[in-house]
Amino acid sequence: MKLPPICPRFRLPGMRRRPPAPAPTGAERADRLRRLLAALPFLVTDIDDAALARYDQALTHASCTSSTRYPATVARDNERLEFLGNYVLDFVVAEYLYTQYHLPPGEMNKRLQVTRNDNLADIVLRRNLGIDEAIRRRQTLTDAIIADAFEALFGAIYLDRGMETVQRIILAIFAEEIERFDTTQNFKGRLQEAAAERGLGKVEYEYRQDGPDNAPTWEARVLIAGQPRGSGTDSTKQGAAMLAAEETLRLLGGKEHAG
Repeated sequence: MKLPPICPRFRLPGMRRRPPAPAPTGAERADRLRRLLAALPFLVTDIDDAALARYDQALTHASCTSSTRYPATVARDNERLEFLGNYVLDFVVAEYLYTQYHLPPGEMNKRLQVTRNDNLADIVLRRNLGIDEAIRRRQTLTDAIIADAFEALFGAIYLDRGMETVQRIILAIFAEEIERFDTTQNFKGRLQEAAAERGLGKVEYEYRQDGPDNAPTWEARVLIAGQPRGSGTDSTKQGAAMLAAEETLRLLGGKEHAG
């Protein structure tokens, strides 16, 4: 099976630039996907060509299919698979919360926030799942693009291997995340809710990395409707973003910042 070449890579604002790698050939792309899926926590092997094409689709952003500059052989993006994967993920996590946690519905709903886009992107990056590096795209990588591809991959796994396999994979990733997920300290999620409730506009994050690769310092800044708000600095990108969200909540004032 011959897959089209990967889209050129883009980096998040502030990330260190590296010389562009040659675009993988169809065989290289197929080998890369098989290695990603065979590794922990997925452990999906013996993938036939039809299923591999669907996994490739799950990791293809719409910018690759809408551009006239990209070969016409790329006809499908991951939006439909993301729709399916979103509901598969929420169902598996909701069932796990119901069977493993004796919590009232309101508290279970709060813990279900672990599947929100900003949290999904954090999980992919923090656990080095490799999904962000495998996404074909023609625009800057964002949390939303990473999260959508993550969910689309669950959709592809469900269609290829069924509910039992996708449930195993999701719980291998999310059981620990749910256990340590502290809704009172989830400042990114609380800021998202506060901005939506107040009609403030879209919440985005800008990042800058300083220092050596083995001891980086990350600075994150919150933008709401394009306007800069709070900022934060930490040794990890996710930590800096959480501190920036916390500061923005404090600047906004009100009950959202109450601990």
